[in-house]
Amino acid sequence: MARKHLILVHGRSIKPSREALIALSHQALASGLRRAGRQDQAPALSDGRIKVSFAYYGDINNRILSKADAGTRKKLTAKDPAFGNAACFPSAPLEDAFALTEHAYPRFDAATYKKVLQQSDDWKLLDEAADAVSLFGALLTGGLLNTWLINQATADLGAYLTSHSIGSEIRARLSETLEAALSDGDDICLLTHSMGCMVAYDILWKYAHMSEYAALRNRGNRVALWLTIGNPLGETGVRRNLLDGRYSEDDKYPTGQIGTWANFYAQDDYVAHIERIAPIYRTMPKPGAPSSITDTKIYNCWVYQDVKNGRQTSNPHDLYGYLMNQKVAGRLADWIAAP
Repeated sequence: MARKHLILVHGRSIKPSREALIALSHQALASGLRRAGRQDQAPALSDGRIKVSFAYYGDINNRILSKADAGTRKKLTAKDPAFGNAACFPSAPLEDAFALTEHAYPRFDAATYKKVLQQSDDWKLLDEAADAVSLFGALLTGGLLNTWLINQATADLGAYLTSHSIGSEIRARLSETLEAALSDGDDICLLTHSMGCMVAYDILWKYAHMSEYAALRNRGNRVALWLTIGNPLGETGVRRNLLDGRYSEDDKYPTGQIGTWANFYAQDDYVAHIERIAPIYRTMPKPGAPSSITDTKIYNCWVYQDVKNGRQTSNPHDLYGYLMNQKVAGRLADWIAAP
């Protein structure tokens, strides 16, 4: 029997240390499994029955964003020993937000989300949501002006899309783990959030089409389940700027690399702006397309205390909030339990 292997990839924006992100993600997944009534599956993620890997590139995000903005730089008050004590976001505010979300909102559903919006500032009206919308608009057209706009809107994602060296550096963090898992014939669940969906797509496309991966392709292994959360791959501008964006239909798509693709999008998620990706990617050529592509609407009830004004704020795009959702966790539990 193939070894089960969960590989988790985070998204953009500043990040805590690698170890803090791993710990919080484990905590959020365990919370989600409890919400789904599948807490019996949680020990498998920590006792070694299932291999769990994290493709972390938060040090790169932090480096890029701290150079781009002095205000962001001031937020990076902690040190990450995994990367030479590089500056990173402290974990304490995230731990506080986890406790606040966990205790106040035991189930993530429409009624709870309505309560969240009544009690919290809404991210739809905040600057970063506007930046994301600006980014998607800038990605639709080329040219130097738009490259500048992309980097102004979100410097780390802009660097990924416009800098060959940075894009390669980020992709290497996932490719090292994913290529080895595919070579070993692991039963892989690839769980990717936000920008991490783009990174994974680009790597899977390379595996499908580039000659240096012919030996890997010939093994015939694929990602058994790709779980995408807060996923921007439906955006036309994003699709044009992926590695396959400049190629014809014959050379597009990560054909032969995905068994099943399950996409989850949260109400009001400003990055998963084009919510349903199934109608877009069902055009993938057969054979080699996923056996199924599904879209599931959920509610992300993650909240935190804004350090500037002390007010509770909702973030429907947050990684940990997605992992805490019972539907996302339930789909993961199905994969864990499957023979």
